[in-house]
Amino acid sequence: MAKYTMDMVLEYAKVFEENRDMGNDSSAGKKIAKHDGQYVVNAYFTDEDQVQQLLSEGLDPKPMGHDRIKEGNDFGIGKYIKCARMHDHKMTFKDKKGKETEVDFGGSPKVVNFTNGMENKSWWDMTDDGELGNGTSAKVQFETYSNGAGVRLLAIGVTDHVAWESTSGPSADDEMFMVG
Repeated sequence: MAKYTMDMVLEYAKVFEENRDMGNDSSAGKKIAKHDGQYVVNAYFTDEDQVQQLLSEGLDPKPMGHDRIKEGNDFGIGKYIKCARMHDHKMTFKDKKGKETEVDFGGSPKVVNFTNGMENKSWWDMTDDGELGNGTSAKVQFETYSNGAGVRLLAIGVTDHVAWESTSGPSADDEMFMVG
């Protein structure tokens, strides 16, 4: 396992208990639902050197045949990595003496508010501080595991918050026909 903290730009930040991704009927979505949801974010790189560092240190670029580093929107350098962790994900391991130990790899990631400077950090509260909108800048901490095939989200330190905007609701075309 290797741990990283990188300056990144966030998209689809479902990292709080209140807004975690609950899955759907697809095969991947059923796995997410089985674990009572997942915390997930598309974390956009801000420098090509970040990508090269991960690849040179063993990140598998195509686990199970799928690109790990994806082309995306106009955030950062336009390339992102999906960082996730399951809501409920406990595993049991045996040590050399046969003693079993349970490790909890799940639960929500730590989300810290760095918008008032690192020296004035506090826990981010989704109710008081708001959801993390697309384009939010943050320090993203994650780890790789399984010989670079897996990436697990650990923490997010919000440095520049962009308010989340709902895309559900009437469109401009719909509003044109509203009266009252």
